[in-house]
Amino acid sequence: MPAAFKIAKRSTVVFLLPGLLILSSATTKSQTRTANLPGPAIREGNRSMDDYDRAISRMKNDAKAANERRRNLFPQINEDFQRIQVIHNEIVRMLQPDKGLHYDRLADLTDDMKKRGSRLRENLALPQSEKTDTQPNHSDPIDEIQIRKSIEGLHDLIVDFVANPIFKNLGVVDTKAISAASESLDKIIDKSDEIKREAKVLGKAHRE
Repeated sequence: MPAAFKIAKRSTVVFLLPGLLILSSATTKSQTRTANLPGPAIREGNRSMDDYDRAISRMKNDAKAANERRRNLFPQINEDFQRIQVIHNEIVRMLQPDKGLHYDRLADLTDDMKKRGSRLRENLALPQSEKTDTQPNHSDPIDEIQIRKSIEGLHDLIVDFVANPIFKNLGVVDTKAISAASESLDKIIDKSDEIKREAKVLGKAHRE
């Protein structure tokens, strides 16, 4: 083989080595950067944490706004809360053995109870409670025994409602207490409407 050819081949090999070193270095850096990138599972976990943090922040802001609303509306809230107890006491007195049920008066009282309860619910900014499918059976005969049972049921609901911690401190953010107040108030509204209906039926029958 001619000497000139040998020299040229050696020179070519020396010339290509730096290029190979540069390519190898770039490949290694690229692989390092790729290895440092979070995988799909990690990215999804980070997104979930961000969503959770935003949800918690939103709940805190909503609770703060609701508490501020309650404080601003305290005079009306207190008026309705006290009035519900006054109505309750008058209705319960009708259950005394020496007292008779005045159906027209009972219808007026329970109508006021329903209105006060509805406004109280709105002013307290209570969350919607879970509605049950249980509805009063309007096919049952309506008599004095039935309406007295309804009044006793209303009494129990109001006793539980007024004892709720949120009425000791309108700033309470205990979700259990708030949910319990919402559920009790919904039942009071429904039971008041039921008694009003029964009182009107019996009042009409009594006048005939």
